[in-house]
Amino acid sequence: MASTLNTLTLPPQHEQSHVRPLVLLHGYGANAQDLIGLRDAVAPDRVAIAIEAPIDLGPMGMPGGYAWFHIHPTPTGDLQYDLAGAMDAAARLQQDIPSAVQAAGGHMQDSVILGFSQGAMLGHAMLLQAGLSMQGLAACSGRMVPELFHMTPDQQIDIPVFLSHGTLDEIIPYRSGEEIAAFYQAQTAADVTWCPEQIGHGIGPAMLQSLQEWFSALAAPRAST
Repeated sequence: MASTLNTLTLPPQHEQSHVRPLVLLHGYGANAQDLIGLRDAVAPDRVAIAIEAPIDLGPMGMPGGYAWFHIHPTPTGDLQYDLAGAMDAAARLQQDIPSAVQAAGGHMQDSVILGFSQGAMLGHAMLLQAGLSMQGLAACSGRMVPELFHMTPDQQIDIPVFLSHGTLDEIIPYRSGEEIAAFYQAQTAADVTWCPEQIGHGIGPAMLQSLQEWFSALAAPRAST
């Protein structure tokens, strides 16, 4: 089944004998182009599969911006997310990511999902709820969503997981990043890299270096069958 979401697929910077996909899930207000530069910086040997969120924020004054689900400010100044919308987005991605990887000539077992903010939340959902087979998960500046962070009794996280969060994050509180890190660190089979940095809602230089090292350390791709 073909992908139902707008997908941008770009080859690696240098020709490779084996397709190793990097699925990019952008954050609120961005688009499929947003994380391509990050691919170039940390994993230039991977095929970029950047999937664009379905909600067009142009009518809300953000031309060129898209969202996976709506967020709303609360009277206390916090941001409330649309859980039903997040679940719907996760259900679509559960179908679309394998389809996009296959269309690019790759396999899920060789794929890394990298998400930022809303995209990070959905990356967690792909691993914990959808149970997609993947080589690794990188989730940057995500929110702890209790409905997504539970597993079946026989489920194990046995792949490398990269987590980062700014200690000065003004959008998603740093404590959310700490809670996510604690969740994964409690999974005894998980290989967790946790990288906090004194920045706001973004990816700082220390995170970038750590992410580069994390990609370099990933296991070699499996042989084609």
